[in-house]
Amino acid sequence: MGWTSPEAHKLFQQFLKYDAERRHRECLRVSESLQVVPTTQEVREALCALGPGDAENALRQHPGYSSNRKIESVETMLKLFRRALVDLSRAISSFPELGTPDTQLAREMLEHDVSTLVNKELFALLGAAKTLVDYSRRIKDLVSADQFESKKHEVFSPKEHILVMDLRNSVLHRVHSEANWQKVYSGGSPTLHFVMDREELLAESELSQAAREYLSPLGSKIDITELLSGYSQKVEVFYGWLLPEVEAHLPIVVRDYRACRQTMKCHHGRLSYEFLIRTWMNAEIDPYQHLAKHLTSQQLKATDELPHRSAKQVDFIISCMDSNNVCDESLRKTVYQFFKVGQSG
Repeated sequence: MGWTSPEAHKLFQQFLKYDAERRHRECLRVSESLQVVPTTQEVREALCALGPGDAENALRQHPGYSSNRKIESVETMLKLFRRALVDLSRAISSFPELGTPDTQLAREMLEHDVSTLVNKELFALLGAAKTLVDYSRRIKDLVSADQFESKKHEVFSPKEHILVMDLRNSVLHRVHSEANWQKVYSGGSPTLHFVMDREELLAESELSQAAREYLSPLGSKIDITELLSGYSQKVEVFYGWLLPEVEAHLPIVVRDYRACRQTMKCHHGRLSYEFLIRTWMNAEIDPYQHLAKHLTSQQLKATDELPHRSAKQVDFIISCMDSNNVCDESLRKTVYQFFKVGQSG
């Protein structure tokens, strides 16, 4: 029976089926073990023994997984909110300057494109603002409910917050408006601002009474740039309090989940680095020829100042590159071999 015969193919398929069933059983066993918190060292070792995909699946059954994902979601949406604010400001600043009659047609076409871009970024920013509110409600039970509400009312103006949420509903669900802009002179160079006509906004948007009351003293032209800039500062203050507060009072299930995940990542990271370094060693790669790809100029200078091929030098290189603390003593010995620590030349 050759390796390409039908019989060999059948045996191979049977082996794959058996191995898949074995992996599934082991994944289920580890998943069940992970539900008992705190996890033992034995359970974490069993988690590491799974393949990366199976280990990730097993970890999703950990009782701290859901809460940790909620926290990560708030952190991610906060980053998206910040990026959307920067992109909106950049889009607004790209409105073209007035020119001569000869350039009017080209300028009007550019204005239309920029207006579309501004509305796209406004769409993203207001959507992120609303989603951030929704996500924060999902983690409010991780801090004191009284503190959460007290801080929220301390930082945000209720009517301003409602206006921003109503703007989001208008932009996302009701009507699209052409972006208008004006130059604002406030000492130094003038800046471009995105504005909306108040009467048009009132006519076309279903604003709540609280939002209308907040709009009233803002004038006939609503400076959306100023409104969202001020709101974003309050977002930073609130989440600058909320996220550290959550971290300071993490439930034991979340701390245990993170410990399990870190253990798993470090283990699989060591296996990957061990395999790669052994492969490079077999190919007789000189690691010193590639340091410039991974170290900053200052780190390279500090490396050159240490004794060549010394343990101290290689330890420094590892410290620069191992941001996740993956390297253990076994992997360190392999890295020493790769760099030929102790050898001349």
